[in-house]
Amino acid sequence: MQSGLPSPQCVDWIDLIQEGTDRLNLLPIGSRLRFDSFGQRVAAITSLILHGGGTEIPKFGEILSVNYQYFGLCRVLRAIGDWSTSRLDVELDQQPNEIEVMFDKWRTHQLIASHMELQSHRPHTILLPTDHNDFVEALLTWIPKSGGRVFVKPRYASSASGVCYFRICKNHHQLIAPIEMTRDTGRVRLFNSLRVRSYTNARDIEDVFRVLAPQGMIAEVAVNKARVEGDRFDLRVVVINGKADHMVARQSSSPITNLHLGNARAPLSKVEDAVGFERVESCRQLALRVADCFPGSLYCGIDVLLPRSGLPLIGEVNAFGDFLPGLVAKGRSVYQAILQSNRSDRGVFQ
Repeated sequence: MQSGLPSPQCVDWIDLIQEGTDRLNLLPIGSRLRFDSFGQRVAAITSLILHGGGTEIPKFGEILSVNYQYFGLCRVLRAIGDWSTSRLDVELDQQPNEIEVMFDKWRTHQLIASHMELQSHRPHTILLPTDHNDFVEALLTWIPKSGGRVFVKPRYASSASGVCYFRICKNHHQLIAPIEMTRDTGRVRLFNSLRVRSYTNARDIEDVFRVLAPQGMIAEVAVNKARVEGDRFDLRVVVINGKADHMVARQSSSPITNLHLGNARAPLSKVEDAVGFERVESCRQLALRVADCFPGSLYCGIDVLLPRSGLPLIGEVNAFGDFLPGLVAKGRSVYQAILQSNRSDRGVFQ
């Protein structure tokens, strides 16, 4: 490998579910254990859902049983956490209990809001009921108090899966989301889509929420984001061992900025021209403070929202938010920086 390290030994999430942590006992003394995403692999997602007590298995790309997928992930993470207490000779790049929190947007919100110096850096957020009727009532009661525009997000999903931008203006409802909806023999199915769609039909919007609500959702006030070249943008900051060298601006004509949806990386120089170097630097410093809420994690990806005016805000904290191919800072890619980092270099980990 370019880093001069031996090729990694890979242990599949499915193997951990089926065989337990015995597979990890094969790791040699002095190893480092890195957690990688299970992505959209149908077999892995199916195993996690069943492991979490779910019975409904989604088709490829379908937004279904996300809560049970998370419950299954937590079972695996807790087993690894228990195993690690007897293998102190193996270093974990991230503590399993912290990954568990990062995958739960509501718990992440509560953790950040519990720090006095960070409370003003989170958009106002509520946990929505899982019953559809209660969900709709709570959302429609809250949204007028929130400027009429909110993000409705699955509590446990990632990569913009199921994320909806919902707004009401003069009783006109609009839902913008990277979601494709199908009606299969009377059953509504939602699928992740690379194309962001706009839904204005009341029945369509109700059906989207009817599928998503039982899986767990939060609502978050939509920020009027600063713009570059006329488009909205936010920042993904990868904090590695107390340093925030790797940062990318995600530019979009829609409210949803995730790069895999075809959005562009805006040059930081243009962002600095648009909002000023000081405001961009304030985002970097905020990401560092938030990363300190997860002292057992060598790295994490933090989404920072910059309003047109006012303080920068934290969007999400991503356990697997380091996949940014081609992003180089100080001569190192994100992965190189992670591999070349050591916890002992940073006091908070000692």
